[in-house]
Amino acid sequence: MTKLTIVEAALEALNLIASPATVKQTYAKIMERQLYKFGAKDPLAVLRIQMERHSDTSTWGSEAKHKLFSKTEDGEFYPLNSRKLTKEEKCDSVDTLLLVKDLANKLKNDTIARIVSHLYSLEPEEFESFCRRFLERYGFEDMEVTKRGRDGGIDVYGTLEVGISSLHVAAQCKRYKKSSKISRPDIDQFRGAIQGEYQQGIYITTSSFTKDAQDSAFKRGCVPIVLIDGETLAEIMIDRGIGVSTSNIPIYDFEIDLV
Repeated sequence: MTKLTIVEAALEALNLIASPATVKQTYAKIMERQLYKFGAKDPLAVLRIQMERHSDTSTWGSEAKHKLFSKTEDGEFYPLNSRKLTKEEKCDSVDTLLLVKDLANKLKNDTIARIVSHLYSLEPEEFESFCRRFLERYGFEDMEVTKRGRDGGIDVYGTLEVGISSLHVAAQCKRYKKSSKISRPDIDQFRGAIQGEYQQGIYITTSSFTKDAQDSAFKRGCVPIVLIDGETLAEIMIDRGIGVSTSNIPIYDFEIDLV
């Protein structure tokens, strides 16, 4: 369920009550239906303030632009109409926060695209060197680099902590073009090279994996192979802060009931 504001919760409560109600009755309905979680010490006072501000009988200097309630002669509130709040009537902070989140997501996607583009620009040997540095930053210990063309395609091996265990892991790194996907025979060949000696394999490529390759990565009774394509590699770099810097920008949101 989408999180409601105080005013939206009050409007929903009055619609459920279906008759004019006091602030106390409105509050009781909000709590009964769990429409809003108050954080203030005096939630009734906060609710009253917000309902008064959005009332067409308000004389407050800080009255709201959009009126949602009216009052009877006895001071009971009722909705001006039964319609739901429009987007324009929702809190401006919600729209702004969504915009910030969209921009943050766009920045992340742009960074992923830049990382992948850089990986494609590397020569095969440069990509292998990049992967070695990446794996070292990721947590490989006692890491050893094999000679090019040896050990059945194993480029790097060492120990890696996975959960509470320390596993003997081997990795293969392939800088392929976008059109050249890693197939199942590639995975099977790599698994054959590490079976019986390593507990896990990692296959890293700039390209992607065919469905058959993905299906064969984890087979019962066989060494599991972790598949990392270009975008996944970029995602891990962002999550782990490997070669990626971040700027922490504070995001403020006003919650009147916390005052």
